[in-house]
Amino acid sequence: MPATLLATRASSDTSAERFLLTALRMTGAERLVALYASDMPTGFSWSRGVTPQVIAWVMQGVERLGFDDVYRSGNEVQHYGVLRLTGQVPAATRRWFRGRFPDRVRLGCVKRADAMLTFRLGDHEPVSGFVGDDTFRVYRAYGDDVDEVGV
Repeated sequence: MPATLLATRASSDTSAERFLLTALRMTGAERLVALYASDMPTGFSWSRGVTPQVIAWVMQGVERLGFDDVYRSGNEVQHYGVLRLTGQVPAATRRWFRGRFPDRVRLGCVKRADAMLTFRLGDHEPVSGFVGDDTFRVYRAYGDDVDEVGV
């Protein structure tokens, strides 16, 4: 019996672990862009046990758009949010945002899902590493790794 307790099991769900690491390394704005592009239902409401499904939708959105687009659009969404808080959104930026997210109801649903996912991912310690796909990758550093990354 002790041998079975000490035996290592092969991880059968490495894709779920990889998806979790990717979602942890993405910014909230990047996850928002990916969720909007995914098959997540517009009437989605968070409930117990849906975190893996939401992470799968994030990954689906990244696959559809490519990480390059998710990354750049995420930066634009963050920039728009800062400008909106200060009341200084230029007309061109407002048009870009409304063109990127035309369905306001879906955007509200995606924002709530992204906020809950951010809350749920708060239980996990972020791990430094690359995030992206074969065409575009970004290194995200957390904790003690932040000061070791060359600029």
